[in-house]
Amino acid sequence: MNPVHGGEGSGTALRIQEHTSMTQEGEEGTKSLVTGGEESADVLMTQLRLLMLEEVVTKNALRDGLPEHCTTQATSEENPGEACGTIRQDVGEKEDKVQPALEMVALNDCNKLKELGKDVSRPGQKTNSLHSQKLMVVEQIVKRIKSLPQDSLDSHSSAVRCQGMLLITDCSKAKPPLEGKEKLDVVIVCVASIFALPSIEALQRQEGHKVNVKDLYNQTVDALEVMLRALLSEKPNPAELQNFLDHLAPWMTSEKAHERARAVRTSVCLLQEAAESPKFCMSHKFPRLGLLIGRLALRVGDPEKEIGRQAMEGLYFLYFLICCQKEPERKMGSVTAVLHQMPKKILGIYEPTRTCENISEIVKRFGQFLSPDQMADLLLTAVESLKEANESTIEASKTILNVILEKYNQKIQMEVPKIVDRIHSQLRAIHHSHARQVVMMALCLLARAFMEEVSRALLKCPLPLDRDAAEMWRTLAKTEAICHSHRLLDVLLKELQERPSTSEDRAFIIPLAAASALCEVLSVSMCTQAVTRFYPRLLMALLVQVHYTIGLSLPESGVSRKELIPACCVVKTVKTLLLKMGCHYEFTSVEKEGGWELLTSSEEHHRGVGLLARAMVHYSCHQLWRILYLLVPFLERGDKQHKLTAMAFFVELLHMPQAKRFPEKYSVLRLLKGLTDPDPVIRALCVKGLITVADWPGKKCKNALDECSRLLQWRLPKQVGNGKAWHNHQEDVDEICQYLVKKHQENVQRFLFQSQCYLSSTQPSLRRAAAMFIGFLVMHMDSMMRMKDLDIISNALAGLLHDPEASVCIFAAQAHERVLAVYRKLKYGLAEQHKVNSDSAEKHKSPPHPPATEGTSSRLCHALNLWKLAAKH
Repeated sequence: MNPVHGGEGSGTALRIQEHTSMTQEGEEGTKSLVTGGEESADVLMTQLRLLMLEEVVTKNALRDGLPEHCTTQATSEENPGEACGTIRQDVGEKEDKVQPALEMVALNDCNKLKELGKDVSRPGQKTNSLHSQKLMVVEQIVKRIKSLPQDSLDSHSSAVRCQGMLLITDCSKAKPPLEGKEKLDVVIVCVASIFALPSIEALQRQEGHKVNVKDLYNQTVDALEVMLRALLSEKPNPAELQNFLDHLAPWMTSEKAHERARAVRTSVCLLQEAAESPKFCMSHKFPRLGLLIGRLALRVGDPEKEIGRQAMEGLYFLYFLICCQKEPERKMGSVTAVLHQMPKKILGIYEPTRTCENISEIVKRFGQFLSPDQMADLLLTAVESLKEANESTIEASKTILNVILEKYNQKIQMEVPKIVDRIHSQLRAIHHSHARQVVMMALCLLARAFMEEVSRALLKCPLPLDRDAAEMWRTLAKTEAICHSHRLLDVLLKELQERPSTSEDRAFIIPLAAASALCEVLSVSMCTQAVTRFYPRLLMALLVQVHYTIGLSLPESGVSRKELIPACCVVKTVKTLLLKMGCHYEFTSVEKEGGWELLTSSEEHHRGVGLLARAMVHYSCHQLWRILYLLVPFLERGDKQHKLTAMAFFVELLHMPQAKRFPEKYSVLRLLKGLTDPDPVIRALCVKGLITVADWPGKKCKNALDECSRLLQWRLPKQVGNGKAWHNHQEDVDEICQYLVKKHQENVQRFLFQSQCYLSSTQPSLRRAAAMFIGFLVMHMDSMMRMKDLDIISNALAGLLHDPEASVCIFAAQAHERVLAVYRKLKYGLAEQHKVNSDSAEKHKSPPHPPATEGTSSRLCHALNLWKLAAKH
């Protein structure tokens, strides 16, 4: 049943039997240790003195020229006690040189024995004294072994290691057992002292033909295994076995093949001891069973075939232990030849050329026994091993990940956050391109099954995103595109619609993390179709999120660098989204007008939103009509920032032709409701929207004007409700302007200059109405006007005399004539100005039924006559 150990030595069972005979003398002394008699301390100290004595003798003998046959025989064929006697006999003629050192050691030890004897003789202190002596002995041995060189192996160092570890083996039989730090120090120091040695070939080259290094090494390893078995027998249970194996784990992933071989061999030895020991208790589960399986399964794929074979042997023992746990009727220690064949039939025989198939079968068979957290440990062990960066390990890891994520993915659903976090933390240490591809493949498979869980876990990565987190987001985007789903964008959109907070809780910066993640997702060309579907909602959510994050200071625990500016981070995502959707002209227009800076200003944010909306209307951005219809319910919910951003965008979209088809309750009534809002900016935006609606034909125009007049406390003529355009009822405009000058003199100057901006409108109707309004208002303001203002207005109207729209030319010429009349009156004080005013009032009255034959050509001729008249002055 013993595994056939290869590599640096073979015949482990034979060597352990030799050591069993070597320690018979020690066991005689151990009997008294267990009973706790007065001789206990003497036995311990005598064995320790023997170790120290042997060191001194061996050192001096080697220094003075010990014959080769002595060192070889003393360490390979005889037990340690006989070895020491042989050394003394061979160096008897040099005793005069060694004796002073021996006397010093003996004197020190005698003094210690006297003191210890006093402690032991005290009533009621035998057990405590015995344990103290045991700890002191172990501490001295560990200290001595730790001081030995780790770059060479000779008879002296081998003897010290062997005798020290066998003495610890004897001590382990004394109660109470070693605990905590003391046992940990023993295992770590002794394992490192042997595993860190160079390979046997390198050691033999160092020593030449003086000694047989292989025999020395094998005896030292045997002593280590005997000691570890003894220490395990103090607490024979899965938790203790796991602790021992955990200390061997770092050596199993070493870059040096001989170190991996030593670790695997010792692990198999401990597993065999557990399986063959009738005292091993399996009432408790392995605390980290997934780690054990992963470490051994990865070594099955080791490029060194002997390591792979031994790892497979260890898995047989581990499978037997688990079966014993699942089947209590199967007794421990009953590993017969028949039972040994059972794991081999289930797990398969090791095939050096088909290791991936071996590993796949191992994971499938062990997987049925694993709990969700153990399965997650197995997966993460495979991920962590990718740091080794050799092809065999990468392929082994890939096999483990594939089996888990395809066959047992439902087991790990609750462990997804832990898995994602560990993958992100491990990526920074994985540099091999193939290894990183395997990690991303695993993330892709995990996301296919649990996209929501994966994306929410990834949102908790520190900000700003490092390159590993960014790569993980891009991988999720590719997965989304391949699966033709929209779960990822659903999660990001939902988080973007939340308001961040300055709370210390990390959960409140998730919206900012979602914006950063979306920026990475948008960089993936494959996801264009999915982004197009979400475009209107993403754009509006981002614009509101910009408003939320203005002036937001994040806790230092939530970000990795203080220079992260939240609002600028979200604006970057807005830019990326626009470019992704092909809005290059809109992007450039906003850039030239300083719109991005306006967006990040708390006072000017709504202006930046309006500037972006106007650019999108001007360039007829596709999907704009979807944004318009989205804003209808958008205006009804949310807080102040939400409503302000939505209204700033909405009033600009009212210039779209599609907006005129809106039912009145979604346009006029919505704007009327905003007139009562406590925020003055929202009220101003609603007035702006009503002005736009006032140019629409039909009842909506009348309602908009009525509400504007009510808001401004105007009393307008009844004709204002006429459905016909102003240019057919100029007398009404004349009366309105006369009323404004008479009742609102303090505001007419502002009305005049506000109306000038409409002279450059893209809509001919607005240019025509603005020219008419300005002409009449200037005429009635008369002496209130300044010459400088008249020059500005005259030049503005003159620019419309060559307008491509004939009606605009006509009304601009009429308005220009009225402005020139006021100019002449102020400059020359003409007495007949009153006559000009009265004649002009008659002239601008439209006939009730204009001739049907009057067409565009006649109106153009009339406009030219007016231009000639204006030029004479």
